[in-house]
Amino acid sequence: MGLTVYTTLPDEQSAADLARAALEAGLAACCNFWPVRTMYHWQGEFHDDTEYVLLFKAARDNYPALEAFITDRHPYDLPAIVALPWEAAFEPYRQWVREP
Repeated sequence: MGLTVYTTLPDEQSAADLARAALEAGLAACCNFWPVRTMYHWQGEFHDDTEYVLLFKAARDNYPALEAFITDRHPYDLPAIVALPWEAAFEPYRQWVREP
């Protein structure tokens, strides 16, 4: 089965760089990303920023390596990295994700 791995980056260039590097490393089959407005509290302050959400589609077995890859290259001290397991997926698509 596959996973969708969610993370956010501070700008379009860092999002594109991380997506391309993870794909070239064979850790994911695909990555979608787009800008979003993010509001949050961090270190006692309120923030209202633009970030880029990345959604990697990856084989479940690749998650530990993908998490380490994102962590090593992420500019945030505490990056959001969340794996969303697929309860169901279109079989031909799931097969493609397993063998990018």
